[in-house]
Amino acid sequence: MPPKIIKIYDLDKEKQKEVLNFLKKEILDGKIIICGTDTLYGISANALNEKSVKKIYQIKKRDYNKPLSICLKDIDEIKKYAYVNELAEKIIKHFLPGPITIIVKKKPNIPDIVSKEYIGIRIPDEDIIRELAIVPLTTTSANISGGKDPTCVEEIDGEIIKNVDYVIDIGKCKYSKPSTIIKIEDTSIALIREGAIPFSEILSSLNKVKNK
Repeated sequence: MPPKIIKIYDLDKEKQKEVLNFLKKEILDGKIIICGTDTLYGISANALNEKSVKKIYQIKKRDYNKPLSICLKDIDEIKKYAYVNELAEKIIKHFLPGPITIIVKKKPNIPDIVSKEYIGIRIPDEDIIRELAIVPLTTTSANISGGKDPTCVEEIDGEIIKNVDYVIDIGKCKYSKPSTIIKIEDTSIALIREGAIPFSEILSSLNKVKNK
C-alpha cells in the first residue's frame, strides 16, 4: 500500500503505473482521493457511487444543493453522461482537454446527488487525473467550502487531508487558477465564472468557426 501522500512524478514509470493501478481499484472500492489537475487540487471519488459522493459533501462541509462537476478521461466519454449539441461539440473540440468546465444537460446515469438537471464536465490537461478517471470522478476544489483554492499540496487544509484516503501530489498546478465555467443551453452560451480561459477567447473561437 502506498503512503497517504504520493509524489507521483518522483516515481519511475513502472512504479507510477503500479501505484495508479492500485488507486484505480481503490476508487472503484469507494475511496476518496485528492489529486492535482491543470487548475487546482480537487477531491475526487467515483461519481456513480452515491455513498462516496455524500462523503465528499461532508468532508467539504458543502451544501447538498450545490452541484458537483465531473472529470472524464477524454472527449469520447462525454456523450455517455451528457447530451451534447452542435454548439457544445465545437467548444469541446477546441478547448478540451483544458481548463474549462462545460455545463450541459446530464443523462440519468449521473446520480442526482452529484447534479440534478445539468452537469459540469471537465477534462483536465493533466495526465494523472485523467488516467485515474476509469469512471466519472467528482471534481471539486480540495478545501472546506468557501476556503482557499489549493494549487499545491502545501496549500491544502490539514482537516481535508486527514479525511481523505490518498493525496496525489503532482507539484504546482499548471494554470494555478480555477477553470472557466460556461453553461450551454440550446444555442446560447452563458459565462458562469471566468477563470483560466478568458470568455472572450471562447466567443472568438466560435466566431472563427462561423466565418470558415
